[in-house]
Amino acid sequence: MLKTSLTVVFIMLAATVGAQPALLPQPRHIQVGKGSLALASLRVVIPAGIGKEEAFALFQLKKLVGKGGEVPFSYVLTGKGDKEYYQLSVKASGVRVVAHTAAGLFYAVQTLRQLAPIAPKVEIEDQPALAYRGVMMDFAHGALLTTEEIKRQIDFLARWKVNQYYFYNEVSMAMKGYESLNIGAAYTQQQIKEIIDYGRLRQMDVVPFVAFYGHLHDLLKREKYASMGIGTYGEELDPRNPQVQAMLRDWIGQYAKLFTSPFVHVGFDETWETNRISQEVDSTVHSEQLWLQHLDFVQKEWKKYGKTVLAWTDMNNYYPDIMSRFPREAIPVIWEYSPDTSAIEHYLGPVLKEGRSFFIQNAVSGWGHIYPSATYTYDNMDLTLRAGMVHGTMGYITSVWTDAVEPFIRPSWLFMAYGCIGAWQGSAPERQHFMDRYCGIVYPRIAGEMKTALDSLAASIETLTGVLGKNTSNLPGGTIIESWSNPFSSYYLNNSRGHLTELKAVRRQSEEAEAQLMLALDKAGREDSVFIRTLLVSAQLVHYTASRFLWAVVICDRWNEALERRKNDFVYYDIGYICHGYIQDMMDEGGELKNAYTTAWLSESQSYRLNTMLGRWAVEYGLWQKLLLKMLDYRIQHDKSFVATASFEETFNPNF
Repeated sequence: MLKTSLTVVFIMLAATVGAQPALLPQPRHIQVGKGSLALASLRVVIPAGIGKEEAFALFQLKKLVGKGGEVPFSYVLTGKGDKEYYQLSVKASGVRVVAHTAAGLFYAVQTLRQLAPIAPKVEIEDQPALAYRGVMMDFAHGALLTTEEIKRQIDFLARWKVNQYYFYNEVSMAMKGYESLNIGAAYTQQQIKEIIDYGRLRQMDVVPFVAFYGHLHDLLKREKYASMGIGTYGEELDPRNPQVQAMLRDWIGQYAKLFTSPFVHVGFDETWETNRISQEVDSTVHSEQLWLQHLDFVQKEWKKYGKTVLAWTDMNNYYPDIMSRFPREAIPVIWEYSPDTSAIEHYLGPVLKEGRSFFIQNAVSGWGHIYPSATYTYDNMDLTLRAGMVHGTMGYITSVWTDAVEPFIRPSWLFMAYGCIGAWQGSAPERQHFMDRYCGIVYPRIAGEMKTALDSLAASIETLTGVLGKNTSNLPGGTIIESWSNPFSSYYLNNSRGHLTELKAVRRQSEEAEAQLMLALDKAGREDSVFIRTLLVSAQLVHYTASRFLWAVVICDRWNEALERRKNDFVYYDIGYICHGYIQDMMDEGGELKNAYTTAWLSESQSYRLNTMLGRWAVEYGLWQKLLLKMLDYRIQHDKSFVATASFEETFNPNF
């Protein structure tokens, strides 16, 4: 039925009488008529004895309409056809939904939520372009979100009709028999069960994503488990060790009992150490064969529990023919996080050559930036989605990595939504209007302020990327690695002097974001206020980063210019005045920002790793405090008329 309607969709759209509502995702078929209906007039009845998921969808609608009125809401679940398909009809006589399952009913309600409070009279027929639409959240590299924040994420993602939530874990889930592992840095099995149940009501399958080969540093650094690794205190398991198979059988049994998902993602990416050892240390280690044998073992063990294994394919970079021997019952997952068509095709080609069904995975570029790089992220998402759709991908996964630890996750929500909307539509959102529509849906009372703030934040990080992020090698690429570097070192002074215009632009752009977010806070409700404050701290971090590099240049140049003129003027006053000098400004701003950062961190994450981040602020404060004391001592020790004989850098040697 839907395929037939799609052949006439453009005719129907041409015949539309009313204005098109700004819906995300855009439905496959929509016809708008004259007039509208206040959804508060709906009468929603929750029948007794229905299933939990069906009842929850109706409960959400009932919450939307409030007390309701006399206009009837009706629905029917046919039990046949695509489980996520729905028809939605809004007329003066009432609202009606026809769906095949509770999932379709739930998604119809999500569409009604976007049409509220006054819905146009409309006929919608919709279903997703892709059966599997997921977000992968990293719970291994950075902070550990609170369970309440994970639930907020699931609520948010459900609005965009996401149906998979990949729980990326290395050793951040508590396992029975491994009590000494990651104390204070793991979710209990009861917490995981709560998250799974929470997702189920919102049509979200919580999928275990467990590193079963590489990326197990937190396991192998423990003396008890170190012998299971290949190399010394490394990252990767040694598949030849019988203890490894015994441990993984135990893990698999526990995970299978805990997670109800039919899928499990086992990683298997970046086993570089095994490859290096095979080439440089021990020629009897056949890394490609080990990789295949180990994946075959893991896949067969999971099959015993009725689970389908997903595994990454990036190791075909080292082993070009590995896909020909990839286990037939496992599903390859192609990941590529750059906006590079050739890179995507490089990984896609071997999978297509073998005629394999596959998933494709993008990423929000927040792993190395204070705030995600918008253009980079959107381009990556557009290219991976297009490649996936052209070649018949089964599913589309948006990744959120936390390698740099410092950045908050909330700034990534916007980009998560973009990827998820594209997965339902089968095409990228119309970027020109996306921000207007997104802000109108998520922040209806403060849409203008939020759009300007988010645009300004995106511009500031784009500009900052032209200054920092060049020399990170295989570390998380982006601005954050260099953002805490000593701004008085010769390299950074020269770098900053070459980018003064850009540093000033970053400050202006982030100041605009700060101003708009403050305006938004005046109008926002409590839930939005907590979220906006996190974005505000991100904007302040961007501003602080640009300021510390710019101020280092200003301080040095101010001193050195006075040196050339042989006049002190007010140079001491400008640089080192104890209430408003440049140095004191940085101490004040950094101190206040440290407190705001702590509050924002704890509003979304557990305390694990917070001290690591606050340690950066302690070192930062020490730099400026030490510099101020050196200046004051220098002034005290010399006559008032004394003019320095060496540059600022030589005189004070600012360091950590």
